[in-house]
Amino acid sequence: MALNSYFIGINKYLDSQIFDLSGASNDAKALWALFTDTIPDIQAHLFVDEQANVESVKNVFESVLSKASVDDSVIITFAGHGTPDHRLVCYNTIKDDCPSTSISAEEIANYFRKSKAKTIILILDCCFSGGAPARVLSDVSLPRNTCYTMQSIAGEGRVIIAASNYNEPAWEQPASGHGLLTKALIDILQDGNDNIDFMSATSEILKHVAAEAQRIGQVQTPVVLGSITGGLFIPVLKPGENYKALFPDIAATKISENIAELTKFGVPSEVTDVWADRFKHGLNDLQQNAVNEYRVLNGESLLVVAPTSSGKTFIGEMASMCAHIQGRKTVFLFPYRALTNEKYEQFSALYGASLDLRIIRCTGDHTDQTRPFVSGKYEIALLTYEMFLNIVVSNPWVLNQIGLVVIDEAQFIADSQRGITVELLITYLLSAREKGISPQIIALSAVIGGTNSFESWLDCKLLITNERPVPLLEGVMDRSGLFQYIDTAGESKLEQLIPNVRIHQRKRKPSSQDMIVPLVQEILKDQNEKVIIFRNQRGTAEGVAKYLASELNQPSIISALEALPNNDISTTSSSLRMCLEKGTAFHNTNLNREEKAIVENEFRNPNSSLSILAATTTVAAGINTPASTVIITELFFLGSEKKEFTVAEYKNMAGRAGRVGFQETGRAIVLADTSHERVRLFNKYVTGNLESIASSFNYNHIDTWIVRLLAQIERIPRGEVGRLLSNTYGGYLANKHNPIWRDSIKKNLEDLLSKLISLGLVEEEGDYVQLTLLGRVCGRSALSFNSAIRLVEILKDLNIDNLSAEELMAIIQVLPEFDDIYTPIMRKGTAENVRVREATARYRDEIVRILQKYVPNQFEYFARCKRVSILWDWIHGVPIDTIENQYTPNPYLGKIGYGDIRKIADITRFHLKPAFDIVSIIFLGRGPDEEAVDALLKQLEVGLPSNALNLLGLPISLERGDYLKLVSTGIKSLEIFWDSPAEQLENILGESKYKSILTQKPINEDVTA
Repeated sequence: MALNSYFIGINKYLDSQIFDLSGASNDAKALWALFTDTIPDIQAHLFVDEQANVESVKNVFESVLSKASVDDSVIITFAGHGTPDHRLVCYNTIKDDCPSTSISAEEIANYFRKSKAKTIILILDCCFSGGAPARVLSDVSLPRNTCYTMQSIAGEGRVIIAASNYNEPAWEQPASGHGLLTKALIDILQDGNDNIDFMSATSEILKHVAAEAQRIGQVQTPVVLGSITGGLFIPVLKPGENYKALFPDIAATKISENIAELTKFGVPSEVTDVWADRFKHGLNDLQQNAVNEYRVLNGESLLVVAPTSSGKTFIGEMASMCAHIQGRKTVFLFPYRALTNEKYEQFSALYGASLDLRIIRCTGDHTDQTRPFVSGKYEIALLTYEMFLNIVVSNPWVLNQIGLVVIDEAQFIADSQRGITVELLITYLLSAREKGISPQIIALSAVIGGTNSFESWLDCKLLITNERPVPLLEGVMDRSGLFQYIDTAGESKLEQLIPNVRIHQRKRKPSSQDMIVPLVQEILKDQNEKVIIFRNQRGTAEGVAKYLASELNQPSIISALEALPNNDISTTSSSLRMCLEKGTAFHNTNLNREEKAIVENEFRNPNSSLSILAATTTVAAGINTPASTVIITELFFLGSEKKEFTVAEYKNMAGRAGRVGFQETGRAIVLADTSHERVRLFNKYVTGNLESIASSFNYNHIDTWIVRLLAQIERIPRGEVGRLLSNTYGGYLANKHNPIWRDSIKKNLEDLLSKLISLGLVEEEGDYVQLTLLGRVCGRSALSFNSAIRLVEILKDLNIDNLSAEELMAIIQVLPEFDDIYTPIMRKGTAENVRVREATARYRDEIVRILQKYVPNQFEYFARCKRVSILWDWIHGVPIDTIENQYTPNPYLGKIGYGDIRKIADITRFHLKPAFDIVSIIFLGRGPDEEAVDALLKQLEVGLPSNALNLLGLPISLERGDYLKLVSTGIKSLEIFWDSPAEQLENILGESKYKSILTQKPINEDVTA
């Protein structure tokens, strides 16, 4: 008697409309390995992913079953998607043509009937209920004929084990890496010391699956159809060489600094070779501890607190490779788009191009890969905090696909603006554990004063260090040139860093320039030095680069000058060019994306002669621009009121000092005017205590928190709403310090719920409460509760039919989030009165009148009018320098720069979509068209008129000026672009960009030479 077995598992699907899975291929691999390790004579075949196409799977059923003799037994397992009409979905199934590209139950039944095999067992770890997001291909076109059911296949000697009943989903469990049915099979068929009657074991398997489903809050009832007279006996499965090769036992594996040893964890040598090339000195102590002592590669969650440049991000990268090997998907979360994009480029080069992993990103741009993320078609996804929270709350099944979440800059949970998003997304991850969804979490934080039980809330281990790969020398220098510092041994020292006589007044009043010029001259005596001078304003950062260019006269940065864009340049662009011609550069928000990238790449290039960079604090926020020395000129923010930096913010800037492989020691120098101020700053920042991490929860904004927490669930008993708040970090800390805190806020929560019900945001059903459709839209937006209510009130009072997308863009400038935008306004004289006239020239009078609502004074009204006019000009393709000049009444007061335009457009874009969702509910079809809003979102992002948006389909993203230049020459569509002469396109875009487009040109397009 022969035992033939076929193990089929499909995680990846060719059709972009079919969601990828995470555990199906592991199901097949594990069963194949266990059977082959245990039963020497078995004929076992493995088909995973691309191998499991329609043709090969049909061949399994057709040829294998037809060739089986009366003495043979056949076991076939299938893990993947099913359809509601009982079809097996294969790797190359086409969703829109499912009936002819999948395998129906009717076909399987025919193969079973014709087969002479003594016994056939078919195990289906898929479902046929239509209940996404489980293992089912739902919303497919169903044929009109009657669906064939599994009953038509089963009979004597013909056994079907289906993962769930016909009206139930079959669940995967990312924590185990398997489907519930397969995991039960693996566990029970290994339990015992003797042969197992397979049919008798099925009853235990069924109980196991049902119990595990119940544990995660689901219902899944496996079904067994058919029988085998006399049973089918198989030996207890034992893992051997095959199983250990696919699923190595890494429980006690340890490594040295040698990166090649990571192959012990299953990491392919191709990957370790890439890593070894990146990190010439191997793994540092922090990374080895994370692996050896904290078992981060074994799936253990971990909070890592370490200085900038300590290599903590690589801990996440190592864990992501292990997750990938185990069939788990990884998500990296970042605070900023710029940082997300930088990591995307880096990961795409490292893991995409060379290792063929699917790397995707979502940052809120038109190039976002949201669909692949929701469909699970990735190995590594990189998202901003806001995008991740928005997507997972709107598409809760996405969490089922994720095995690892790496949260970069986790200390942002304490940020007054962004902290609520970080806290809510982590709360969502932790709450999912109640449903059995528990991805590994690796939280990475800059050095903080104390964790304040953060790791306890995360329920993970804590790895903390203050060691840096390059030691940091920190201190403060006053106007006499005296430098008070802490050396690398931790001792306080005082040194005459530069002679007193070299510091002299250069202008009418003493300024930081008096110290910066001689200090930089002194530093640059060392050939290997690269210096960042931090300023707290865009203008002063630009000014430093200008006067250093004039004073020092460094060699021109030719490569950067040649790369700079020439179309639609701002006044700041001209300043950058001037600086680069004399060997300096600056980095601030008045530079466009391409200009920033050129400066960053040039500065981080060790072979570049660019050694002086003046920058605002944006460079300190994780962008990879390491310097040997940083000079910190101010330690306060300028806004509506002066606010001193926290010690952590200072440490983040100071941490940019120190380049691995170039200097033995990094140096951070704070500037002070007097000896008294030197001592004060030294005590507060250099030797002062870092702030402990904290929750951003503010009881004054409890309404915002409750609405956003309710948006994460379907409904909840009214008396349990307090539990949602207790699940947050803020609630955790409050309960820890006051065990009756939750009871103490019951009355306030009851009053708040009554208020939300009266406002139409919450509705009751029996003992349960849930958000209304309007409440859910408000809760899923990033708008505060007060903003959402203000917008609802404005819209309800608005007596306008056919509100346009552009008018909605203007209306939302009334919300508090927009009043917080710094909008340069000259508050003396009457020069800004013209802003009302400019706004009425672009919008209806009724819209401009709305801008008068809730304003504290006329200047805030002028600021709103200025913003809506700037937005109008931006999306209609008005040149940058024209916008800057139009809205700057005085170059010294109220100056509008590219950064202001960009910030106004970005914040408007961020809030426009949720505002549209609110409008759609209130206006009932009288609001903007969804396509018009989608188009406007792109216009706000790129600053193009609607007739130019078609050009965004080009293979690479261009700068605004490039698109506008194409449009001005009549090239307004892709068709016209590809039909245009090469000489004309090269003249507009430049040789480099044009060639880059050509290398990625769609195959079916042509370019006229």
